[in-house]
Parts: sequence; structure tokens; C-alpha cells
Amino acid sequence: MCNLKAIVIASAAALCSVGAVAQEDSSIEGGYLAESQELGYKPYPYNFIQVQGGFGTTFTDVSCWKLLSPTFSIGVGRMFSPIIGARVHVNGWKAKGGFDEFRYTGDQPVNNPSVLKYKHSYINSNVDLMVNIFNVFSQKVHRPFDLYLIGGLGLNYTWHNNGFENIVSQYQVGSNIVNAWGNKQNLRHNVLSHNLRLGLLADYNIAKHWSVGAEIDFNSLDDRFNSKYKDADDWMMTGQLSITYKFGFKDAPKPAPKPVVAPPVVAKPVEPAPVAAPKPVEAPAPKPVVVDEPLKETIFYAIRESDVNRESIVNKVAEWCKKYPNKKITIDGYADKGTGNSKLNMGYAQKRADKIAALLKEKGVPASQMTVKSYGDTVQPFPENDKNRCVIIEGK
Repeated sequence: MCNLKAIVIASAAALCSVGAVAQEDSSIEGGYLAESQELGYKPYPYNFIQVQGGFGTTFTDVSCWKLLSPTFSIGVGRMFSPIIGARVHVNGWKAKGGFDEFRYTGDQPVNNPSVLKYKHSYINSNVDLMVNIFNVFSQKVHRPFDLYLIGGLGLNYTWHNNGFENIVSQYQVGSNIVNAWGNKQNLRHNVLSHNLRLGLLADYNIAKHWSVGAEIDFNSLDDRFNSKYKDADDWMMTGQLSITYKFGFKDAPKPAPKPVVAPPVVAKPVEPAPVAAPKPVEAPAPKPVVVDEPLKETIFYAIRESDVNRESIVNKVAEWCKKYPNKKITIDGYADKGTGNSKLNMGYAQKRADKIAALLKEKGVPASQMTVKSYGDTVQPFPENDKNRCVIIEGK
């Protein structure tokens, strides 16, 4: 029994060390933030109330199977992180003790060992440290199934062991059996003693606020627990089913807003200010090139004829004079040598030239623009005789 107690103490120390190291591991704490956002709440921390019921037995000089008795528990605690939690836990009801160190006579055959059992009331109160074993090694902290290592320290109070007194007095138990509660001369007669616990809790989460599980605990108690001294601590094992109500969850942290990436600003091409198109410089209209149209018209006459109507020629000459007002025309009269004499021919030639000048004057040609002259038969412009009876009009 002493070795088992040492194992329990060592395990409890290791439990505290693991919990302290795990509590410092901030990677677990950060690992469940994404899970929290998926769940809509933070799975840790939370508070809980736990109710348990099952059976307990003590390890003594009697078979533990013969000492099974019901036990009930209630616990209140808090999981501070995905790994570390604590609870205040109270359990108890009835415990059994017994004797197999003597044989009694009567109807029973001699040398037939028998167990005389008795009951006593007890209550254990502990402060337990809880370590979620899975979360020590896993970043996924929210799962249906959890396994907790439990270690605690507390007090045990035991009373009402009248059955022990009755057996001792009825069967005259030997002097080697000492009533640990009734020996007033022994300093250890007090029924209040220590309780050192180590256990495992398997817990199944059925909903956000509810879980069911099973817990097995080993409790190291003072030698006085079963009312008799054996110079060794008494041990109690309890196995219980549990139902747990969880509350006090916090809302999940809102995910960090995604950075708003502004769309790339596409600089609009700067349109050059409209430049007024230069007004086309109108080239000065080219001065009309006045091409001098030469003027030379000939009017032929019959013998002794001086009054001949040459309307078309006269109109043409008049138009030319109006077009070129700065130019002058010459109107020259001629006569042929083949007829008449020089004096007559001079007169005919003059009359012919004067007649044309008069017609042009009627058409608006000023006299200053005309030069009238008669050559008679002194000048013959044509080789043919008859053609020399003419008036030649030239513009220069």
C-alpha cells in the first residue's frame, strides 16, 4: 500500500508539472480560434456543474468485491483553457468494512472463514486539478470525446460506525483489532483525515452545454477510515457515471476583416487641351491675270460702198473696249487702187472709218478710246485688189 501511495503522490506531482507546462503553451490557445469562429462561440473557457453516481469499494484485508457500496458526487468547476481546469468535488454516502481475521463458532463449521461486514457514513471533499490529455498533444481542441487526468487533495470525514462496535462486542474480536474511532487515548481518534486522489474522466460531448462520461478515482485515506488500524493507509476506489452541464461560454471572436484591396487606380490619360485648329489663312485671291486679247477685225466693202451694217463685228469691238477700258483701238479705212482715183479713194476710206466709229460710239465706246484714220489707196493691206476696200479695227 505504501508503494501505491508513493505512485499516487508522484503522479499528482507530474500532473501539476504537465499542467503548468501546457498552460504556458500559447499555441494551443491560438489553435482553437479558427474552431471558435466555426462554432460561433469559444469552447474555452467555461464553467460546469457535474453530478455523478456509481459504486465505491475499499482495499483492505477483505476482498474489495464484497465491500461494494453506492456513492454519489457533485462537482462545480471551471476549464480555464483547452488544457487546464479545476473543480471542487464532494462525494460520499456509505462505505463498507469487514473482518476475515477470525473464525466464529456456532452453526458455522470451524475453520470456515467468513466475512463480517459493517457500514459507516463518509464524505470526501477535494479540490481537483484537471488536465485534458488530448489537448496537450493536439491543436484541435474541440472534439466529441475528451480524456481528463485528475489529481486532487482534500479532507475525508467519517462517522456512524455502530456496526463495527456491534461486531467487536458480539464476536469478541481479538486484541489485534483496534477501534480507531473509540480509542480515546490514541491521538488519532479524530475521524477527520486527509484524502489524496488520482483519477481519469472520459467525457463525451453530446451538445454545446451537455456531456456524459465515466470517472474512476483512487483515494488514499488515513488508516482510520475503516475504523481499524492496520498500520497502512486505507484505499478507496470509486467508479461513477457522470452528467455535466457547461455554461459561461464566450462569443467567438469576430474574424479579422479582410483587408480591402482598393482596385488599382488606372490613371486616365490626360487628354491634351483641345488646340484650336489654326484658321486657314485664306490666301488672297489671286488677281485675275488679265490676258490681253488681241483685237483685229476687218470689215470689207463693195465698190464705192461706205455704209455697210456689220452689227456683229461692231458689238464684238464694243465689248472688247468695255473689257479693256484703258486700251485704245485704231479704226483705219482703206480703198483699192484698181478703181477710182486717189482723191475719191481717200474720201471713201474716211467715210468708211467714220461710220464704224459712230456705231461704236452708239454702243458706249468713248471717242477718247478710238483713233480714226483714212489711208485711202496709199496703203494696200491685202495683195488682192478687191479686199483693200475695207476698215481694219485693231486694239492695243
